[in-house]
Amino acid sequence: MTDPDTLNHLTDYKNKLVDAVTKANYIWLQHIAERMNVTVNFTWRNTWGYRDKNGTWSGMIGLLDRGEIDFGGTGTFLVGERIGVVDYVQLYTPVGSRFLFRRPPLSYTSNLFTLPFDRIVWIAIGVLLILVYVLSYISMKWEWNKIEKKQIDSHLPGELESDPSLSDNFIVVLGAVSQQGFTYEPYTISSRIVVFVLLIAALSLYASYTANIVALLQSTSSSINTIQDLAESGLKIGVHDIVYNRYYFGSFKDPLRKDFYERFVENKSDVWMPLNEGIQQLRMGLFAFHGDSSCGYEIIQQTFEEHEKCGIHEIDYLKVLDPMLVIKRNSPYREIFRVGAQWVRETGLQKRDAPKLFTEKPICTSHASFVSVGTTECYAAFLTMGYGMTISFGLFLLEIIWNKSFGHDKRTDIETNDTPPEGNVASAELESID
Repeated sequence: MTDPDTLNHLTDYKNKLVDAVTKANYIWLQHIAERMNVTVNFTWRNTWGYRDKNGTWSGMIGLLDRGEIDFGGTGTFLVGERIGVVDYVQLYTPVGSRFLFRRPPLSYTSNLFTLPFDRIVWIAIGVLLILVYVLSYISMKWEWNKIEKKQIDSHLPGELESDPSLSDNFIVVLGAVSQQGFTYEPYTISSRIVVFVLLIAALSLYASYTANIVALLQSTSSSINTIQDLAESGLKIGVHDIVYNRYYFGSFKDPLRKDFYERFVENKSDVWMPLNEGIQQLRMGLFAFHGDSSCGYEIIQQTFEEHEKCGIHEIDYLKVLDPMLVIKRNSPYREIFRVGAQWVRETGLQKRDAPKLFTEKPICTSHASFVSVGTTECYAAFLTMGYGMTISFGLFLLEIIWNKSFGHDKRTDIETNDTPPEGNVASAELESID
């Protein structure tokens, strides 16, 4: 029992956020005591009981170990170090401690701009664009050869004015794919067919791509399902400051949970917080809070908007069974308690009381109708623009350097070649006088 005031509310089902496990087990034990026709004297401790460095047990488990009481009034977790100290009776309390978090937006864990199509589709698109690029280049070259043979006066507006280069052809393909258009107007049948196929393919792909992007913007990520995923997700961590969390988080020896504890919990005082504070930070998003799931869902049910209840996910960190009733080791009442616990379950007394004290995960009934787009969603686009501007500015500087270094010599050579020698000019003038 963590709050002394719980003694005044053991049977009235009030304040489900405080000692709900104790209240539920007290009611069920009263049913068992009435069935056994015995009188029970209760005592209370402020902790379930843990073994210290000297091997001595504290709290309720210590009372059972020393034989001072016959059974525990509050369900406890089945853990290896308690086996052999107490006996467990299968009267489960439907509650557990887990990490709760709202699934982050899909853009937080993935690049939205690559998700609309599968990898094989992207490969097919690349092959198509390469094929169209090659055919377009060939057809434009063919068209330019025909234009060169025509008289200047017979040229039509929009025709090619110079020999098309690879970069010119690339601009045509890029303009079609990005739906920005291009100035080139095909006149030969082959060029028109290639451009027509390119525009139809680009239109279809563009429509499918944008439709998927809109759907993905409203989607949440489903990639966080294990402790390892949570550790690599970048979500902030919070833990309910209660006695069993303080004990169990530092007690695990397996590499995964030990590494998680050392990275996110150990020597970090700001991680430990009250239940209400943790749930409110969970509501803001990108935050995982470890606490009693039933109490957490009760606060969520009372304070969250309907659309905020959607996408809540949980991860089991402690990996223990639901709390069970405990009795003294080798107790002569063991079989009586086992039968009594089964009677409480089979008669429906447990199912009657559990919903009054424990809250299940809220049902998602309304998704958000509007999703704002932030910098996270546009990160890849901004990154592409940044790289593009950096590369273009770098090429611009290279052009200036190249022009300063070699451009002057080329202009001098051209001017020298275009200017006739002085002797030839004088000869031409004398001939004209004659």
